[in-house]
This record gives sequence, C-alpha cells and structure tokens, in this order.
Amino acid sequence: MWECKNTLEEGKFKYRRHLVRERNSKIIKLAKIKFKKEIGKLYCEVCGFDFEKTYGKIGTDFIEGHHNIGVSELKENQKTRIEDISLVCSNCHKMLHRRKPWLTVEELKEFIKQ
Repeated sequence: MWECKNTLEEGKFKYRRHLVRERNSKIIKLAKIKFKKEIGKLYCEVCGFDFEKTYGKIGTDFIEGHHNIGVSELKENQKTRIEDISLVCSNCHKMLHRRKPWLTVEELKEFIKQ
C-alpha cells in the first residue's frame, strides 16, 4: 500500500544527454515587439490575461511565446515566421501542450467559451 509522506527528497544532481531541437529566442522577442506596436500592450491571445494589469510593473511586457508549429515538427534549419508565434499566458501555454496532438490557439479559445 502507498504510504503518504509529508516530505520527499529532491534536488539530486543527475547527468543527462539528449538530442534537442534549438529554439531561437529572437523570434519570440520580435513577435512581442510587433504585437505591442500594433496593439499597444501584451496580453494572452487565448484568454486575454494581462500580466501588467494583474501584477503591476513587474508584469510589464511579460508574456510567453507559443510556436504554433511545434519546434519538434520543424525540419532542420526551417525558418519560423513571426506569424507562427502566438503570445499566451503561462496557464494557456500549459493547456496548449497538455495533450498530443497539441491544441491550437483557436481550439483552446473554444474550450474557454464553453
């Protein structure tokens, strides 16, 4: 039978070796600049959450960038366009990646409407 403990060990060092696809953080920065220039502020394209409105100055210009075409699906050296990035809050970003195949921004918007 599983015994519930109040404490569990964490923080051990572990060596890992993985082949991973590189992301280019510049595309997210460019998407944020374009969005802010066009709209005037950054907010979640799914639910409308505005970090600055909720958290004040510390939330200014904070938002996550979501690759609408998953980096894992890209061919080597494939170019990503600014239009391939959606700006989303942390919760919506997690929900977009919660299951495979990933939800689209439009599909997640529909979940919220229900």
